[in-house]
Amino acid sequence: MIVISNNVQRGLNRGGSDSSVRGEVSRRPTLLLIAAATGSKVRNKAFGIKLPLLGYPAIGLGMISALTPDQFHIQLVDEANEPVPYGKKGDLALIVGLTHHMPNGYVIADRLRSEGTKVILGGMHVTALPDEALMHADSVIVGEAEAVWREILEDFVKGSLKKKYFGREVNLAELPPMRRDLFNKKFYYPGQILETTRGCSVGCVFCGVQNFFGTRFRVRPPEAIQRELMALFGPRPPQTRWKKWLARHWHPDIPYFVERRLLYVMDSNFISDLGHARAVLKVFKECDLRWFGHASFNLMRDDKLVDLLADSGCLGVNIGFESLSQANIDHMHKFPNKTAEYAECIKRLHERKIGVMGTFIVGFDEDTPEVFNQIVDFVMENRLETAFTLILTPKPDTMLFNQMKTQNRIFSHNWRDYDEGTVTFIPKNMTPRQLHSGMRSVWSRVYSWRGIWRRVMTKPRVRPFFYLPMNLGFNRCTRLICSEKIWPAPNLEQHLNAGTAGSSQ
Repeated sequence: MIVISNNVQRGLNRGGSDSSVRGEVSRRPTLLLIAAATGSKVRNKAFGIKLPLLGYPAIGLGMISALTPDQFHIQLVDEANEPVPYGKKGDLALIVGLTHHMPNGYVIADRLRSEGTKVILGGMHVTALPDEALMHADSVIVGEAEAVWREILEDFVKGSLKKKYFGREVNLAELPPMRRDLFNKKFYYPGQILETTRGCSVGCVFCGVQNFFGTRFRVRPPEAIQRELMALFGPRPPQTRWKKWLARHWHPDIPYFVERRLLYVMDSNFISDLGHARAVLKVFKECDLRWFGHASFNLMRDDKLVDLLADSGCLGVNIGFESLSQANIDHMHKFPNKTAEYAECIKRLHERKIGVMGTFIVGFDEDTPEVFNQIVDFVMENRLETAFTLILTPKPDTMLFNQMKTQNRIFSHNWRDYDEGTVTFIPKNMTPRQLHSGMRSVWSRVYSWRGIWRRVMTKPRVRPFFYLPMNLGFNRCTRLICSEKIWPAPNLEQHLNAGTAGSSQ
């Protein structure tokens, strides 16, 4: 137990009189947990735009909430959906966010500090640039916060917060289930979210996962996962006559959607540890639910694992194809990917009624303006259920950032632009303008009405009642993207018409 003494309460009162201190001795200190956001992917009307999509809760803050003693009153704020409660008495605040969120995170931090709140900043961007973050905070967390969170709270209570706390890789078996009760369910997709692993052994040059979570792959015990899922979903209820009718005449998935037995596994790569993946898939089957998540290309090299996926109720997997050029794949160090096997990979999954959500990145050195047509053709021919095409982004403290900085190719150091939809560097074989418009052309063709019908609704169909609503949402988002209400680039106009890297140096 963290003991809050009268002296500490005087500190929490920020210099109030003795009488006011005595009146506040029993008050629990307020802890604000804030997920910073930007105007590019939000439902908060304060940003001037509301997307027709439901997001996912900030699972890291849910875990921090579970590790916080009852002596603290917790208020969790997802800025993408609701405003920060300025002007209300907060004693301590933890603010987290990705690189493109943190400029706004710094604004929040500065304002809260001006109101007397102690502010801690954490997350992947802060881990990459802790000294920058310290200019806006009382303390920063470098790395995973769970292992040092109790120490931070104890130091806060003592009035002796350190400038930097260095987290370490936590044992996932020791973590409790995250607190889901603090999230406003109306803002998120109607299912549950789960973390079963952490870490990555691949080490792509553009990715910061290894810098934050490390190279060692860590897993949660399957027994703990089963206990959490049973607590969330319970045994499946008896099937009523109308649910049986829906399953028989419409689709077997529909009763699961009605019952909200839907799970998103947020791991970067669910199958990195094949033995653990098999055990967890058996748990999913026993819990009788529908789920989707992320997997690497290695999935296709194990037919038995693919069969287990299908048998476990898998709706689909998000696979980072990244590029159709093997030279690009090799340069990014994503060695498991073999572009010649992509089509066969998709075919195997589709044969088992598992959808494929592909991710592609444009702007690599081998990419020419023709890459956009190539991606569209590939997506349509192989009928990917969804396809996300993003602009290569040199996130701070990644190998890619260091390479491009050395080559003097980065022209924007405004972190708001690092949202994977904005050009921040000079490409090698096209202009920034071509990269900017080409990415948007891929979205507009893939998520056109014709594109959606051809990929999702033409027989043989794969889980249409899951993927059609998703695609309709992306159709609306695409119109916002192409009108530059999302991922606008007004401050980049001076760069978008620049020449290639070779001509600019």
